[in-house]
Amino acid sequence: MAGCRTPEPLSHRPIVFVRTDRLGETLLTLPAIHALRQAFPDARLTLMLHPALQELFAGHPDVDEVVPEPASSGPWWRQAWRVSRLWRSWHPEIIILANPKKAYHVGAWLAGIPRRVGYDRKLGWLLTHRLQDRKPIGERHEVEYNLDLIATLGIPVTPAPMPWLPVGPQEASSLSQRLGQLGVPVGSRLIAVHPWTSNPRKQWPVDRCRALIHRLAQETGLVVVVIGGREEQARAAELIVEGPHTGRVLNLVGRCSLRELVALLTRVRVVVSSDSGPMHVAVAVGTPVVALFGTAETGSHPTRWGPWGEQHTVIHKPLEAITVDEVARAVACYL
Repeated sequence: MAGCRTPEPLSHRPIVFVRTDRLGETLLTLPAIHALRQAFPDARLTLMLHPALQELFAGHPDVDEVVPEPASSGPWWRQAWRVSRLWRSWHPEIIILANPKKAYHVGAWLAGIPRRVGYDRKLGWLLTHRLQDRKPIGERHEVEYNLDLIATLGIPVTPAPMPWLPVGPQEASSLSQRLGQLGVPVGSRLIAVHPWTSNPRKQWPVDRCRALIHRLAQETGLVVVVIGGREEQARAAELIVEGPHTGRVLNLVGRCSLRELVALLTRVRVVVSSDSGPMHVAVAVGTPVVALFGTAETGSHPTRWGPWGEQHTVIHKPLEAITVDEVARAVACYL
């Protein structure tokens, strides 16, 4: 891997970093973005991402501007022309295309950006700095793959920085008020459980997750907060059933913005999650994770997608073989 050369001189012209897929993937670019900021502190750094993630990354200290990916319609070449005009108007010196996309490779070339960084696929020959895309093999972590990209510019990437998300005072205050309204006093000790994944095959069985939630509420005496997106609100009833300890189980599924989720996860002792975006949010705020991975598929296992860092616990085996006792014991190590 590159990384021992001195970065080439850079004018004050902007740098553009493009990552336009899901929450977890975008969070795992933060170490690479931080390394860029450290190498080029005076350059204007723009992050282009999925529109749904703009609120989360806006105001991040390593980024000067957060821009949503333009809506795409029609053939790919039309999108290429659209982004080329946008990027040309910014006059960037460097663009990093962290997820390969034919329209963006062509768009960066049409825009005449001097240094175009990405993977050698989907017309990758249009890039000036390119790597073979070995990510599907899953030999290394996604954080490291992202750092490899910027290392092609001669930027030192070791030791790798941690993903990091700041917590705004407004979101922290808003969350405290909401928890108070729900009967959770300030200073209460919390556990968070995120049961869902974008791929149903990566999800721990519902009955075991339900049993874990109520066991944690009963045995730890802590408030167990169930989190998830709006698309999972209707499914929360499968996990929270009436019982003597349901008063210590709090349903916040679909009730937090991304910024409020960040504030919430700074307050919990540990997060239990399958392979998901909120798992990586917890990592980015310094909260330990008990991560449940069942897949043996190449490129989808925890070597590439597990929680980054040393303070976490990964349980990796067929999901049906992960027991409630095993997960409860892992959680107890953080309480």
